[in-house]
Amino acid sequence: MVVEIAAHPTRVWRALTVPAEVARWDGVVPTAVPDDYPVVGQHARWRTKIGFLGLTLHDRVRVVDEERCLASTIDVGIVHVEERYTLEATAAGTRLTSDNEVRSRLPGLGRLALRLGASGVRSSMARLVTHCETPA
Repeated sequence: MVVEIAAHPTRVWRALTVPAEVARWDGVVPTAVPDDYPVVGQHARWRTKIGFLGLTLHDRVRVVDEERCLASTIDVGIVHVEERYTLEATAAGTRLTSDNEVRSRLPGLGRLALRLGASGVRSSMARLVTHCETPA
């Protein structure tokens, strides 16, 4: 999924990597996020909900290229996601690409995991755009 954000890549990067900002646009609550997040190899934990079900989101950082690329392995409930954000500066701000390989951690539930993951990515990206384009 690709979105255009009317904000500088520095702003978008901050929204993706500062836990307090992630909590504001993504609705997750940092529960065990290292102070120097994100660093390759870190395991951060966030509290989230799917409906009324409270879950722990496990975020294992794979790639950090400041203001260019952030990639993590995400596990939450039955959903496993290989996630990669790529930022590109444009004349209007930032082009953000979110590549996500979504699968189920339980056999036979791949379609459900894919549906949950795709829906989550679409709504998450819309909230991120609004967050970054709203003056602080």
